[in-house]
Amino acid sequence: MTLATLLQPIWLAVLLVWSFAVLAAAQLTIRLIMVFSIRLTLMGAVLLTFVALLAAGAYDLATSGDGSLSTRLEWLPLPMLIMAIGGFAIARWQLRIKRLRGQVIAGLMVGLLDPHLFTVLSR
Repeated sequence: MTLATLLQPIWLAVLLVWSFAVLAAAQLTIRLIMVFSIRLTLMGAVLLTFVALLAAGAYDLATSGDGSLSTRLEWLPLPMLIMAIGGFAIARWQLRIKRLRGQVIAGLMVGLLDPHLFTVLSR
């Protein structure tokens, strides 16, 4: 999905819900359920949504409006990497996951569950 699409109110809300679900899944996979905080996860989801918008902008610039499937697939690792780095940072500083292993796993989960993967299906 392009940045213009994600900035529409309905898609922005969907992106925020997706970000919350991904961070919740990462936390519940890595930590005990008793440590789960809805407030911290929601704040992390807002940050992750912002990172997703930055990743969408970078992806739009990289593909330069070329709608071919081969171009979209060629540049797909870019937003996934941006999302993984953002997920790692959010796990470390926002969600305060203590172990490096947990931070890396959270980053990988965020990168692999990147909403930009849906761009392959769109256009």
